[in-house]
Amino acid sequence: MSKQVANILYYVGILVAAPFVLLIGASIMRIASEGFEAKYVSSTFLGIVGAVFSYSVGYLLRHLLTQENR
Repeated sequence: MSKQVANILYYVGILVAAPFVLLIGASIMRIASEGFEAKYVSSTFLGIVGAVFSYSVGYLLRHLLTQENR
């Protein structure tokens, strides 16, 4: 049961990271079309941090819930 919950939390982490990936893409497109402005670079950085954090939380929860009791 905990393995199923762990996998669900992992995929929820991936789903939460998806909007951040879209933010990264949109920011890069704006940088390419309008140049390096601080707000676009900040949005790209926020997207990267948000995506990495969301994915890592899902991965960590999956790891902790599927770990064997020692």
